[in-house]
Amino acid sequence: MRSTTCSSVHESLTREWAVTVKTRSSGGVVQRWAALEPSIGRFRNLDDIVKAIAVPIGQSYDESIEIAQAVIRLSAADPLAQRLMLQVMAPILTKECFKSSQILRSLGVRVDDAEIITMVLGAATDAIAAVAGSTIDWPLRDLRRRTIKRIVRRRDRLVRNSRELADEIPEAAAASTEQSPAELLKATLDLAITKGIVSSDDAALVWSSSHHGETSFTLANGDRREAERLRRRRSRAQRRMAERSAELIEAIAV
Repeated sequence: MRSTTCSSVHESLTREWAVTVKTRSSGGVVQRWAALEPSIGRFRNLDDIVKAIAVPIGQSYDESIEIAQAVIRLSAADPLAQRLMLQVMAPILTKECFKSSQILRSLGVRVDDAEIITMVLGAATDAIAAVAGSTIDWPLRDLRRRTIKRIVRRRDRLVRNSRELADEIPEAAAASTEQSPAELLKATLDLAITKGIVSSDDAALVWSSSHHGETSFTLANGDRREAERLRRRRSRAQRRMAERSAELIEAIAV
């Protein structure tokens, strides 16, 4: 997905969805799904299913819930069904993106919209995958709750890692060294590699993010799944360094 601002999440997901549907025989997919879930049989294509779940015009909410339940059960065996549910959640994800952006920036965490989008979409994708194949009483409400819980955990971790790495290590080490913040970060990363705390690849990832300001989304060339993988790698590396910050500070200050 090429979205770089929270305001374009819905539009970009819809554009990506249109390409996905175009490369698949939408009618054929619906027929296959209907053989397993009869409630799907009244739809002609995948877009009709999205609209029926997200905007149940001319039908009861019970029908919308029934269709969403069917798609979630199908999603255990078909990733396309998971992607359909992600499309249904697009308006919710746009709101959560804006919310996370405001919270992170109010806390002084330097992060751009592209990375927040990766975090939000990753949380939603994981939430959908977690319920795939099951039957949920209130599908959209449940998925929203699961997604928000994941976003909050990732957001808190991002704040914690940012503060521990950017504040604790440089400020403590600066008391006994004349190195610049960039030099301190470089020395800390080199030492972390030497001590086996992080790999050289993960250190380079932290350096690109902390010093050059590159986001996981940028490093992944816009690939959402790769960006999520890089974000997790960087987060783990920052956490390991923070856990051994006292040791690193002492060594740098010598």
